[in-house]
Amino acid sequence: MPDFPTGPGKNVIEQVRRAQENHLAQDSLDSPQQQYLTFRLSEEWYGLNVDHLVEVLPTPKITRVPSVPDHILGVMNFRGAVLSAIDLKKFFGLPQSEARADQAIVVVEHGEIQTGLLVDEIGDLIDLAPEDLSEETITAAESQRAFFEGTTNWNETLLSVIKLEGIFQSEGMYSQQG
Repeated sequence: MPDFPTGPGKNVIEQVRRAQENHLAQDSLDSPQQQYLTFRLSEEWYGLNVDHLVEVLPTPKITRVPSVPDHILGVMNFRGAVLSAIDLKKFFGLPQSEARADQAIVVVEHGEIQTGLLVDEIGDLIDLAPEDLSEETITAAESQRAFFEGTTNWNETLLSVIKLEGIFQSEGMYSQQG
């Protein structure tokens, strides 16, 4: 595996690095905006704070693991480390579709744990301020509201911003439900 992202993630990671360098170069403590990576799951768009982003990869070989929840695709090799690969569509209960060439793995870090998230398509990097997010328009089931920071209008569609800690702290992430 190369030491740098390729495929769908190469430009994204370069943009994130440039934005982080610009952010550090400016005294932007007075700017509450955060940068988010957008991605599609089924027909819906989501955002993820780039502070959690490690890398975006073309979908690697994933090895199935027995007796794990359905949303855990298995494990993958990421620069010599074994990471779990999560299908967010299955986790959120979204309709499944066939594998496509533009699918990608978004490697994220929460605490000291790195995990790969399978997404259907990588979108853009966008800047959002806290006041851009509305909690009132989240349409997720009550049990899933802890997974989202809020929603906003983006490119004439609704963008749901994921709260990664809500997902990884949920009881159903690494255990069988019900």
